[in-house]
Amino acid sequence: MSEEVIQYFAYGANRDSRMMKAITGSKELVGRQGTLKGYTLCVQKLNQIPDSVSETSPAPISPRALLKESWPDTFESYIIKPDPNGEVVGTIWKPTSLQRELVRDWELVDFGWYKDINTSAVTADGQVIQVQTEGLREGQEIDREVDGHNYETWLSKPGDFERVAEKARREYIERISQTQKEGPSKTPLKEA
Repeated sequence: MSEEVIQYFAYGANRDSRMMKAITGSKELVGRQGTLKGYTLCVQKLNQIPDSVSETSPAPISPRALLKESWPDTFESYIIKPDPNGEVVGTIWKPTSLQRELVRDWELVDFGWYKDINTSAVTADGQVIQVQTEGLREGQEIDREVDGHNYETWLSKPGDFERVAEKARREYIERISQTQKEGPSKTPLKEA
């Protein structure tokens, strides 16, 4: 039985192959340009990122506190929010299930920052395909909206993003390995 094909729509730094390699550890991911309709690209500042521990969090730490371990107070991140007139250009990747989980972990979905979104995107040749992505949770604030067609890929130095993503990938693999050894009832928690 073959594994389900995942189509992941990436925006911001995740639309760049260097970033996806740092997050997933794979140089083999192939992507193509796509446009997400019905969403606007926004920027969140560090002080707008949730500072409470989510019930789904794999560790007793808030997304903001976790980010503060690796980033300065000037940290900013792209995030999308629903907007019937919005469009965001990005890359549609085909990650494996594990690679998709690594991206979800990088985006701190289970930690309570981004939320999973299942929607559709349009490829450069006009195909409409179902994609997974992540974006703004209800109740979160943004700093500003940006042009979803013409935006800088990186909000910080690419090397900083890659370094932090590689560290996050190692920690995720270690956490999953530990969980599998101990069983689901003894999920280890990352120390803050």
